[in-house]
Amino acid sequence: MGAILLLAAGSAWADGRGSSPVLRLDGIGPLRLGMSRAEAVATGWLSDPGPGCELGGPPLPVVYKLKGPKAPAGIVGTVEFDRGTLRVLAFSAGVRTSFGVAIPGGTVGDLLKSARTAGLSATSVYDETFAGRFVTVTRGGQQVLGAFAEQSAITTIAVPYVPVCE
Repeated sequence: MGAILLLAAGSAWADGRGSSPVLRLDGIGPLRLGMSRAEAVATGWLSDPGPGCELGGPPLPVVYKLKGPKAPAGIVGTVEFDRGTLRVLAFSAGVRTSFGVAIPGGTVGDLLKSARTAGLSATSVYDETFAGRFVTVTRGGQQVLGAFAEQSAITTIAVPYVPVCE
């Protein structure tokens, strides 16, 4: 069975640096990992709910786009809820990490260097199934951020990991 990498659609966001919202290790703006679906929807950042990856079987996760009326312009991404709890935030444009790596514009090398400078552990591994590189950033042995790149430019950055459906 083929594998699918869940990526949000691209954007014409400028270079993504400076004014783009900061993706923290626990969320972005009013959205935080672990919050309830009702709390997250009430922020006004979310829209277009739909089912997540079906390959894991029921109960299916619920995925929203970050296109709600209060979401900052230029953000392209999704959030995923598992059993009513916010578990993953993934972006393809319009954000920068708390240690300065932006998407678009950031590279695997930028992320590895910046994460390590910030005192985090960071590794990068090529995956043949997805024909690209996954970056894993950890703190205290726990994954706190992930990224994916087909070449050197990061195409997806996520907290705490890049969602995949295989």
